[in-house]
Amino acid sequence: MRATIAGILLFTFLLPTLHAAAPVSEIGSAPTYTPSPIPVPVPVMTPPQQSAPPAGDAHYQMQMLEDEVRTLRGMVEELNNEVRQLKARQLEDYMDLDRRVSGLVSGGAPASSSSPQGVDQTSSAVESVTPAGDETAHYTNAYNQLKAGKTAEATALFKEHIALYPSGAYTANAHYWLGEIYLLQNQLEPARQAFSTIVNSYPAHRKAADATFKLGQVYHMMGDNVKAKAMLEKAAAGNDNAAKLAQRFLQQNF
Repeated sequence: MRATIAGILLFTFLLPTLHAAAPVSEIGSAPTYTPSPIPVPVPVMTPPQQSAPPAGDAHYQMQMLEDEVRTLRGMVEELNNEVRQLKARQLEDYMDLDRRVSGLVSGGAPASSSSPQGVDQTSSAVESVTPAGDETAHYTNAYNQLKAGKTAEATALFKEHIALYPSGAYTANAHYWLGEIYLLQNQLEPARQAFSTIVNSYPAHRKAADATFKLGQVYHMMGDNVKAKAMLEKAAAGNDNAAKLAQRFLQQNF
């Protein structure tokens, strides 16, 4: 009897525990199991970073650019030297031609030291003043400076000669060589004035034909093709070397 009472008490004590541990489910269905969500890592998008060029490459590129600049500067300097040499050679060739033409005009004899090179020996009909010794020496000195390539000294002396001997035998020649110097230096307005002085004030001078041709060139370089063509056609109407040069210039540029 005591054992029966003890068993009842024990069963009563364990009954709530058995009810709590039993799973609750519907009849005929399997028990459901809901797993806990697993966190998924979200990738973080970062913008691509451009890698900077190595310092050595930048320095190398800079050196290459500096070398190219030095090379180009050297080429420009060489071209400038060639242009200067060509201009000097052109002036020298023209002066040599002028000397030979002067020799033919004076009777075939080459110009001597007492007779300045490039001066028309038959210009006495044009010039009313017989050249004095000082005038001849002064012009010869100016011309020799030009022949030596000292254009700055020659320019100063030719200007001085014109001021000292405004009606001298070599004044027209001084104007002409000033025009040549200005033209070679690309000083167009002073060149125009020098050549215009010969064309207008010394129309019968031996340098008038050359000055007319040069004046046409200057007007063409200044963009005044109407005056340029008029001067060139006037020069081309002759039968001397200036006429041939003017005819060729007209064919090439007009």
